[in-house]
This record gives sequence, structure tokens and C-alpha cells, in this order.
Amino acid sequence: MIARFQRWFIIGLLGFTLPLAAQSAGTTVFEFLKTHYSARGAAMANNLVAVSGDVNAMFYNPAVLAQMCEAQWTANYVDHLLDFQAGQLLYGRKSARFGTVGLGLLYFNYGDFEETNSFGEPTGRDFSASEFAFGLSVSNQLGEGFDYGLNLKLIYSSLDEYNASGLALDGGIIYSPEFIDNFQFGVSVSNLGFITSSYTGADEKMPLYVRLGFSKRLAHLPLLFTASLNDLTLGNEETFDIVKRFSLGGEFDISEIVKFRIGYDNSINQSVKPLNGRSFGGISAGLGISWKKFRLDYAYSEFGDLGSQNRFGITGAL
Repeated sequence: MIARFQRWFIIGLLGFTLPLAAQSAGTTVFEFLKTHYSARGAAMANNLVAVSGDVNAMFYNPAVLAQMCEAQWTANYVDHLLDFQAGQLLYGRKSARFGTVGLGLLYFNYGDFEETNSFGEPTGRDFSASEFAFGLSVSNQLGEGFDYGLNLKLIYSSLDEYNASGLALDGGIIYSPEFIDNFQFGVSVSNLGFITSSYTGADEKMPLYVRLGFSKRLAHLPLLFTASLNDLTLGNEETFDIVKRFSLGGEFDISEIVKFRIGYDNSINQSVKPLNGRSFGGISAGLGISWKKFRLDYAYSEFGDLGSQNRFGITGAL
């Protein structure tokens, strides 16, 4: 029974992945779902799709929760570009009946705005805009070497007195082959769903996101190396452009307490670099410091002339 479920889950997930890779991104709603919130993930250029056992990766690939040894919680804060504020709260724990279950909350606050009339004159009234997503996750082993995970997300967006909502599903698998030590391969599909109510009433698209990645802990160096291909749903005139959307990351164990992280996202670099010039956009770095059952994380991400982002996180075990 498990083998049959394993086979059909993998076929179904890849069946969603392959046709989506040829779709055009177009104009989508709820773009905040594609924002990365984890400080650990951001420092490694968001390469957590195949890093098991960390609740921070729940919205990268829900299958990572299957290998959690103890209950974990995390809170992350993003000092976003344009002074937007964002963050996430996550919690996961083992369940005797369902494997590992998780709860997650994402928020994105655009701040307050001054209302003006059609002539650009202030009306004396302010309004705000924000977006939220609440997620429920379940993950477990599919069989020898395979883990799976699913997230169900309720999404809500508000702009002044108007609002929009949606329902989305994430799915992911992680494969750990016996013939390669400390190696994991992951694939995830995020934001498969539909709009339950929109701002305009028009038929709008969800921000589908497909990624493939792997992680390898080196045998003779205290380094976790990660790499991934990202946003495979984004349409292209040339198939080779998919390969350009790669990212690389690494986590060095300086000691049992301190970890140094670094990463590079080529798609960000290509998006922000000036014509006929070079840019440090796409480069990221950060630290993780463990203390008792807590880990403090910090990440710095460079976006060239657009500015930079800082992320802070704290993760604890229960």
C-alpha cells in the first residue's frame, strides 16, 4: 500500500511540475507567497528545498518536516525593500497518527498610504494594505529513502476596505539515495490553487512556483552545500533561460555554536545588474548562533542599486 501511494504521489507531483514549467508567469495575485522569509534560507540564497529537519523550510518544501527529531518553532522578520515589513511564524512536531504536522503564518505589511483624489491632492485620509497566509502541513515517509509533504494554505489580502482571498496547496518530495552519503534531492510545487474572491472579479492566476534542488554534506569539510533551479513556471522564449535561474548556497560549521552561510542567486543578479555593467546583486551571507535549545539567525541579501534586505530569525526546540 505504501509503495503504491509512493509511486502515485511522485508521478502526480512530477505530472504537475512538467507542464507548469512551460507556462507564462503573466500577472498573478498574492505575489507575497513567493517572498522568502527564513533568515537561514536567505543567507544560503534560499536553497532549503532539500534540507531536511528544519521547520524554517516548511514553505520551501513541506517534505523537510518528515525528518524532524523534536518539536520546533521559529519566528523570522524581514526588513524588506521599500520599507515593507514581513515575517513568518512556524511550528512543527511529530504526530503518532499523521507523521509530522506543522502550522505556519506568513504576513506582509505594506504600511500606511495617504489617499489623494484624481488631481493628486491629499484628502486627509490614510489607508493600509497587508496580506496573510495561514498554512497547515503534514509530512511523512513514503518508503525507503522517500519523504513527502503537503501544505494547505488559506490566503487573505486587504487594501483599504477591499479584500481578496484564495486557497492553495504545496506539495514536495525529498529523496535520500542509499548509494550517496549525506545527499538529498528535493522537488516542490507551491501555490497550486484558486482565487475565492478577488479585487476585480476577473479570472486571475496564482503565483505558481516550482523548484528542484539538492543538498550534500561533504565528508572531509564541515560544509553543507546546496543548489537549486528556481521559479520553473516562469515562461521563456529560450529553454536555456531556465538553467540561468540557479542558486548556490553553503553552510560552514565554524564550531558547534557558530555557522557561517553564503549564497548566490543568479536570477536576482541578472534582474538587477545594469546594462553593460556588473552588480553584486544576488549575493547573500549570514550567521547562525546556537545557544542551549535556541538558534539565532541573521541574513544579508544584496539587490544592487535597489538596495539590500536584512532578515532576523530565532528557532527553538521543544
